[in-house]
Amino acid sequence: MSTFPLLLTILGIGFMIFIHELGHYLAARWCGVRVLVFSLGFGPRVCGFHRNGTDYRISAIPVGGFVMVAGADEWDMRRMSRDALNAKSLGARALYYSGGVIMNLLFALIAFPLVFHNGVQFTAPVVGEVERGSAAWQADLRPGDRIRRIDGKDIYAFENMRVEVALAGSRPVQLEVERDGKRIDKHVQSTYDSREGLRKIGVHPDVEPVPPEVRVVPDSAAAQAGLRDGDRLLTVNGEPVRAIDADRTLEALTHLPLGTTLQVAVERGGHQQAITFVPPASQDVARIGIRPLRSRVVAVRQSNLALRGLQAGDVLLALDGKPFFGETSKDVPNQAATALVSRGEPPTQLEIALPFTAAHPRTGLLDDLVLDTGPSPRGVAVVVSDPQGPAARAGLRDGDVIASVGGKPVATWSELFAAVREFRGTQLACAVTRGEQAQTLMIEPTRITDLGFGVAVPYRREIYQVDGVGNAIRAGLVCSADLIKQLYVTLREMVVGDVSARNLGGIIQISRVTYAYAESGWARFLYFLALLSLNLAFINVLPIPVLDGGHLLFLLIEKIKGSPVSARVHGYSLTLGLVFVVGLMVFVTYNDILRAFF
Repeated sequence: MSTFPLLLTILGIGFMIFIHELGHYLAARWCGVRVLVFSLGFGPRVCGFHRNGTDYRISAIPVGGFVMVAGADEWDMRRMSRDALNAKSLGARALYYSGGVIMNLLFALIAFPLVFHNGVQFTAPVVGEVERGSAAWQADLRPGDRIRRIDGKDIYAFENMRVEVALAGSRPVQLEVERDGKRIDKHVQSTYDSREGLRKIGVHPDVEPVPPEVRVVPDSAAAQAGLRDGDRLLTVNGEPVRAIDADRTLEALTHLPLGTTLQVAVERGGHQQAITFVPPASQDVARIGIRPLRSRVVAVRQSNLALRGLQAGDVLLALDGKPFFGETSKDVPNQAATALVSRGEPPTQLEIALPFTAAHPRTGLLDDLVLDTGPSPRGVAVVVSDPQGPAARAGLRDGDVIASVGGKPVATWSELFAAVREFRGTQLACAVTRGEQAQTLMIEPTRITDLGFGVAVPYRREIYQVDGVGNAIRAGLVCSADLIKQLYVTLREMVVGDVSARNLGGIIQISRVTYAYAESGWARFLYFLALLSLNLAFINVLPIPVLDGGHLLFLLIEKIKGSPVSARVHGYSLTLGLVFVVGLMVFVTYNDILRAFF
């Protein structure tokens, strides 16, 4: 971690809490309530001074601060005086408890216009990758599409788009998309992602059209040859490396024959350098040159009318009388085809007409289908991906079913992949079924190439800026109002289950995010502090005893019934509120630990 962003992180979080406490301090002074202590930080007193009965001090723990006023215990009448809180009117007490929230709101209302007037970078609301089979895939969203509006609301950042989709709940969202200079509308039904605990439509941000940054494994052959972290990867063996598919490019390189020399061209400090090295074999990962036979239909793009006869669950057996091995020729004309499928349970074989046309060509078959491995009680059907690889040399053929590896039964591709990957011997015994015949093939796995480096691909960034002070203030007000609405809707969606409570974060997550924003420049850092300030205001105004909102709730009850709640009810409420808040802190800290280490 860099020292300066770390220092900004500590000061930023502390400043937000200090701003909140400053609101209580100023409200107390305004209402004539005596302030006993105003502290920067918590814990033991380090230094300070006394003035007019107030101890202004710096405490040992430099995060946040606190205010202590006379008469804070409204049921302690022994020390009641004219300048005590418990002696003040209901309106004055409400102002005191609202002071922190008001100050947090004021900070956001000042910070947001400054940020938007000067310009702040966000991840561009441009589609990069579309997950196959997702809601966006069904709606025919494409890489390069720019999301302009969601349900009539302007979208200026990809993060903004994700929030709007997540908070729309189970209802479809209307997207206004810009494609090739034209505006088109898309109605998309989001789906719930149980892993992330959010509703999503299945799109990822676009990446910057710049060479990806290198991340080198220490002491690897790449590092010893001179490759460094931060180098911009230009070409490998003369082939350009594009950021959008850099990961796939490197994955393909790991399957090069062992001993292949890599010639890597990088940009470093504005100059191009060539680095040559021979990556060694991986000591951990073996391969035999196969891939899963994906023939079971998972999803069909509804816009492709040529495929309307296929259903999810169908298993493609043949296309025009030729066995289907997960691929289709790119050279065939746009003529009708016949697919042989297995459907239902027990399976029934059916012939399905596929009326391909110029509008829905045969070459788009695999683009508009999501295929996965077909169910087989006998094992895993595979395709030979390397004609010169170990499996091919041992006699394995396309469509063979591998039932066991090294005597261990395998029922899924992940089990088969893991068994091969972790193999440490010289010959791997694979029980194979071909048609009705069973045999055992002895395959000699090879190790994949250990490149010794990876890449980091930056998401595409754009500066959002508004002209004029008035527009900046207007943008700040809209952003503040939107965030408060989002916080409210988030709580509501957590209640109905459309947003998981796993997305809640505590001080660890806040610190990590603050650090990331501190690294990305002053504008984004100030923008995040404004977000954090509104979050603090929203949380503190919730009607939970021990929080400011709980005190305001008690004052509202007092206003309605004409007298305060009893000391007994107040005491029990504070205890329950404290238990809830402590429990919530434990829960969000647990979430933070899971995010950080698992």
